[in-house]
Amino acid sequence: MKHSNFKLLDLVILDGVEYRLASHEPEGIVLIGTAPPHPARSISHGELGELLRSPRFRCIPGGAARTAAERNLDGLPEYFRDLPDSKQQTALWRLLFAEELLRCIEAGLARRNEASVSTILPAIIAAVESNIRKRFRKRFKRAGRMETHRTPPCAKTLLIWTRAYERSGLNIMALVPQTHRCGGRRQMLPGELTAFDALIAEYASPLRPTIDQIHERATNLYADFNRHRAEQGQPELRPPSRSTVYRAIKRMDPYETYLQRWGVDAANKKFAIIEYGVQVLRPMERVEIDEWDVDLMAWVSNADLLDRLTTQQIAALEVIRLVICVAIDCATRCVVGLTLSRSTSAEAAIRTLETVTIDKTAIAGGLGCRHGWHHGGRPETVAADMGSAFVSDDFKITCAGLLARLVNPPGGVAKLRSRIERLFGTFATHFVSRFRGRTFSNPEQRGDYDAESEASLTDQDLLAALVTYIVDVYHQRAHRGLHGESPAECWDRLVTKYGLPAPVDAMDRRAIFGIELERSISGRGVRVFGADFACDQLRDARKHSHQHKARLRFDPLDLGWIAVEVGGTWYPAHDLSGALSGVSFYQWSAFAKTVMDHNRERAAISAEIFHDGLRRLDLLSTEAANAAQLGRMTFTTEEIDRAEQTLGLGLHLLPTNSVGQAQTSSDWLQGGFEVGGSGADDADAPPAPEDPPADDTPPARKGWRFEDDE
Repeated sequence: MKHSNFKLLDLVILDGVEYRLASHEPEGIVLIGTAPPHPARSISHGELGELLRSPRFRCIPGGAARTAAERNLDGLPEYFRDLPDSKQQTALWRLLFAEELLRCIEAGLARRNEASVSTILPAIIAAVESNIRKRFRKRFKRAGRMETHRTPPCAKTLLIWTRAYERSGLNIMALVPQTHRCGGRRQMLPGELTAFDALIAEYASPLRPTIDQIHERATNLYADFNRHRAEQGQPELRPPSRSTVYRAIKRMDPYETYLQRWGVDAANKKFAIIEYGVQVLRPMERVEIDEWDVDLMAWVSNADLLDRLTTQQIAALEVIRLVICVAIDCATRCVVGLTLSRSTSAEAAIRTLETVTIDKTAIAGGLGCRHGWHHGGRPETVAADMGSAFVSDDFKITCAGLLARLVNPPGGVAKLRSRIERLFGTFATHFVSRFRGRTFSNPEQRGDYDAESEASLTDQDLLAALVTYIVDVYHQRAHRGLHGESPAECWDRLVTKYGLPAPVDAMDRRAIFGIELERSISGRGVRVFGADFACDQLRDARKHSHQHKARLRFDPLDLGWIAVEVGGTWYPAHDLSGALSGVSFYQWSAFAKTVMDHNRERAAISAEIFHDGLRRLDLLSTEAANAAQLGRMTFTTEEIDRAEQTLGLGLHLLPTNSVGQAQTSSDWLQGGFEVGGSGADDADAPPAPEDPPADDTPPARKGWRFEDDE
């Protein structure tokens, strides 16, 4: 494959380095650098074909024979078409004269001197004007048209044009008028120039003086100069005009000037390079997470959001501005995680990550949404800002447990987290504006609007409205960033192409997000929430090791089984009664509180009675679950222990249809237990069998017992 026949005097610019042709070879060409140490570079025909289509490669015919100043023609743009129309027309007009003179010289009608050109000049002018008339006659054929004529050059001027045209390698840019160099400009004296530059530098100041103020200072400065020079008998210096001051200021670096006048953040924002941000292909390849103070005042009605406020704070607050922590999938723009809280915290950020990994369709359905919210999975990369919640050790540990890379781009660079920043703008524009109590983004926009008195939503209303907007509106609406495709459609398309994101299994979920407790090991295993959890490893530890206590982790959304640590390894331990399968901690605590408030004289509850009670508390359970997953922070170990003692979660769950338990009524509070002294202790009770038969009923004991921590 053979390409253009490059000549030895052609200039080649490749990756900013200037070369000239050294030789032609069968496989390609060889270039040699024009500047020391004159590096050589060989380019094959195939590579050359790609370079000719790339901006890395430039070829200037005959450019190696001319100096850089001749090639660039100081003060002019690189391309002729970038000149103003007036200069283009003038250069084209001069080109007619130069070409006509060169034609005459080649024909032997003139020589390259002023006397010879003066002889032939009338014929040259007539030929040029005839050419111009022919061109305009085709455009304007009607008689009586107005014609404008340029003043023709003299012989000396025409020779100057033609010589410049030839020296530039017949480049028309040499005929462009250099009027920007005209004018008598006085050169400033060295001391004068130093003082003037220092005065111009004052424009880049946090005081932000105007150009007129700088010009006024310049006038006063020159008045002092001239007073001093008059004393020494020296002539006066003419002060600079306002246009001179203006041009000097405009020559200053715009970024540095704006930074000095307005600050670093404002300068970075104004001069930011607009990009598309980080590019991703697969769902959950990159998840951006951030917190946002909702521009709405809301009534706090959920006790779960008030449990961390002091009495004085509760009395002082009637309505507050809540905070949402949101996670968005960058590839599909789907919102994959959400929590509502009173303030920013690492706990809220971790809860948001937990919602990222679960199917939230049940939550959306419970809040009345018509579409599912199944979007989520195990993220590959988590991008967050440098907020305290996202740089905390707990958040880093959670990301490490998910095997997700955590990146914390610097603040103030929106393009590094462009998706989540744009999402908050969408919330402010399309969601918040629909409700009363809006706080607006600044006092100027808010005006005299009293957001607190206009508050109309409770925290639960706000949560339900936000989830509805995300699931039924935002996910289903055409997204400009996805070229008109909706986030839900984009998720389905990419899942079909790349597959579902990796899930977080139940054991990993308890290890990463689970609440950790410590309980004593007994013959029944370990007891928590009034139920016995056992596995073969726990029974072996009871028999053959000196381990008396075990660490355990449970998922607040499913108490059916827990993870216990035996010998440094974690194993699943299941509820022997089967009553807690699929039951959340929030449902169990609500049920236990209802039982204890209704009848504190019974302590044994069968699994059948328990499930029947949960069915009757279905509405309460649903509301509790919704609040727990999106509006309640994770319980701490101390809170769990306190809840067990306060709510009586040491209730003894009996297996279903236990021997000796007669159910004479369908009442879910039946199931009889007796209340005795609270000082009863398991230490005084006979030991339980190490491996009781499945149908063996635990011996009846009188007295109220908390058996979780024997």
